[in-house]
Amino acid sequence: MNDPGNIDPALLKDWMVKYICGVLGLDRASFSTADRFDVYGLDSVEAVIMAGVMEEEFQVVVDPHQFFDTPSVDEFVAAFTAPPG
Repeated sequence: MNDPGNIDPALLKDWMVKYICGVLGLDRASFSTADRFDVYGLDSVEAVIMAGVMEEEFQVVVDPHQFFDTPSVDEFVAAFTAPPG
């Protein structure tokens, strides 16, 4: 498994936007990475699925609870890719 701190934040952010827009059928141009996940209808079931897909894509461990502790793409990416410590 990889260290999340080694993931390029811009790459992760872009991946998350593509994933969420694709799964929820949203227009990417109107998606704000600052809005909370629940604004777009991302529920706990989809968060668990997204965590699993993200683990496979980036070879990292993703706790689905992180999506609720950092409930927007911007917040998640900043926290997830921050160096430990």
